[in-house]
Amino acid sequence: MNRRDACKHVALFSGALVSNPILSLGATLAPSKQQGPQPFYLFTKVLQWLPLEDVPKAVQEMGFSGIDLPVRENGFFDIQDISSKLPALKRESDKLKLNTPILTTNMNVNRMGEMEEFLKTISGEGIRHYRMGYLNFQTKDILADLEKYNGQLKKAAELHEKYDVTGHYQNHAGARIGGSVWEVHQMLKGINPDHIGIQFDLRHATVEGYKSFENVFHLVKDKIRSFDLKDFVWGNPQGKGDQPINVPLGEGNVKFSLLKEHPRWEDQALPKILHVEYDLGGAEHGHKEPTIPPQQIVSAISKDVEVYAKIFA
Repeated sequence: MNRRDACKHVALFSGALVSNPILSLGATLAPSKQQGPQPFYLFTKVLQWLPLEDVPKAVQEMGFSGIDLPVRENGFFDIQDISSKLPALKRESDKLKLNTPILTTNMNVNRMGEMEEFLKTISGEGIRHYRMGYLNFQTKDILADLEKYNGQLKKAAELHEKYDVTGHYQNHAGARIGGSVWEVHQMLKGINPDHIGIQFDLRHATVEGYKSFENVFHLVKDKIRSFDLKDFVWGNPQGKGDQPINVPLGEGNVKFSLLKEHPRWEDQALPKILHVEYDLGGAEHGHKEPTIPPQQIVSAISKDVEVYAKIFA
């Protein structure tokens, strides 16, 4: 190789590192040897600093079998851009033999006028799972609100059945519907979970039900169609009172062994999705320009993959 060719080669490789710093880690990120149950997805909000076209390969290199893609206002792109941006990502995932992507969206019954076209579009791309947007209580009459949403979701479930798509509603600590897992259970009463089911988040269930999270897990396990994986500890940051602080997988209070009791935990049809939400320089919030080096982000995620394998081997 002459000097001109050598310089060209270095320039091309440097460009690749800028677009996909996964490559710069070399052998430290050997192809996945993790033995945890499949399919194992990464919620890629933590990779929104990468060009979208680099995400499938990056996810594969870190040991995942699929992508959970944020498709919303603060995601990689919004719902109205699905037709133009999703096909290329799906083709690249297929090329790498990854599982079909999952989408995380703001789509819910408050957007019923858009729902059929949305379901038709993602179904046409082979997408079979997506997370729905959260719903809020409209009054102080909790049961009446849940009954109203139940009726609306039954109509939405008919559309999901028509297009062979499963909507997933995540339980999430806080005042929105789903802070208590009981709320989701009530809201989805009488609905086939293969049409609209639960994305079960044990971290959030533990925060809201510190002594009763096992009860709600068994309450809704027949409705679960995907699992979110993340961890936390209780802390008192800046003297503002006890609150949950996200930490790397396996370093906190979440009793992951409980998930092994699910009768379909090993089922290939139920995605297991890693959420990386502890401090990574803003990457955990989807920032496009995190304040720490890309390699540090990638190393942290890869450690979570190793821990996942140990927990669930």
